[in-house]
Amino acid sequence: MYDFDAMPTRAGSDSVKWAGLGEDVIPMWVADMDFKSPQPILDAVMERAAHPYWGYPIGLDKLTEVVIGHYERTYGAHIEPEWIVWVPSVIPGVVNALKMMGGTFMYSTPMYDHIRRLDSEANLPVIEVPLKKDENNQFSMDIEALEAAVTPQVTALILCNPHNPVGRMYTEEELLALQAFCKKHDILIVSDEIHCEIALDRKHIPYFSLNEEAKNYSVTVSSAGKICNIPGLPTGFAIIPDPKVRKKFIREQDGLQACSNALTLAAYNKAYDGSCDGWKDALRAYLSENRDIAEARFAQIPELKNPHNEGTYLLWLDCTGLGVEDAAKFFEEEAKVKVCAGVIYGDPTCVRFNYGCPRAQLVEALDRMEAAIKKLRESK
Repeated sequence: MYDFDAMPTRAGSDSVKWAGLGEDVIPMWVADMDFKSPQPILDAVMERAAHPYWGYPIGLDKLTEVVIGHYERTYGAHIEPEWIVWVPSVIPGVVNALKMMGGTFMYSTPMYDHIRRLDSEANLPVIEVPLKKDENNQFSMDIEALEAAVTPQVTALILCNPHNPVGRMYTEEELLALQAFCKKHDILIVSDEIHCEIALDRKHIPYFSLNEEAKNYSVTVSSAGKICNIPGLPTGFAIIPDPKVRKKFIREQDGLQACSNALTLAAYNKAYDGSCDGWKDALRAYLSENRDIAEARFAQIPELKNPHNEGTYLLWLDCTGLGVEDAAKFFEEEAKVKVCAGVIYGDPTCVRFNYGCPRAQLVEALDRMEAAIKKLRESK
């Protein structure tokens, strides 16, 4: 019913992911997928684009109700309409939360590269604390390390869940431990949940829905950009149940609220009203198969290690065993596969690999990478 095997034809789409590469290079880097967006979204956008009048649109109130219905249906999480504050996209929402708090903020590394730039964007100091990694290369939140690093100046902690780039989906136990740490130090949780619907192993827990305390001192930010592959139609929303925190957040926005873009409104209504639920289920099943194929292949290559991916369509590969100075450069030059260099996430020994693509594209990329590593191994 849904054809995720169709090879992408992204010429003319002004794609950051595909532009500027050699014709023989396969892009497995930027976090968008090489799948068409769901048909209900395409139809709604085209229908709205065909209308000849483009005045100021209305519709955020309706979209708020659609998002509320989505969270109730998907997570059993109740949201009051006033809790939702629309933002230009997820990262501006996170920046706004940090600026309203002032002081120092924290997060755990490796971490999504844009979050690692937020100290300069928010003009605030940051404390980076490594995640804990076990003997099976699985990552977890290191509460002891957070305790050792925290200072009285820390006012906010950024949670990325599901985690980009390591692919963790935090359990209720882990979230409760993090909540206890933040309560102890009077720290606001700012939860980036943009990948929340790409949950492959377990059900996602929206942070605000954890319990009453989480609801009362948190800002949860998300969008449909990842699950529906529409980052080119940016918007996002912050879920802020506490009225005092919400009032402070809105005041900090100072005119930078989300724009009611007519095409974005059309797309997001379909993203959250249930029209795309079948497509989303099929996508998650396809991504799970892609993940299993990639992990099985990488497990056969002794030079590479990776944690099991629980959510997102991103694999985090430890390339220490390759013995090369720049693993991302090695894969692009020798395998003709473009991946993200780990240094931007805080670990230069790793790369990030995007498996959100048709199966044939994935297998070709894996074949090339394995062949390049075999050639490197034989040259030593």
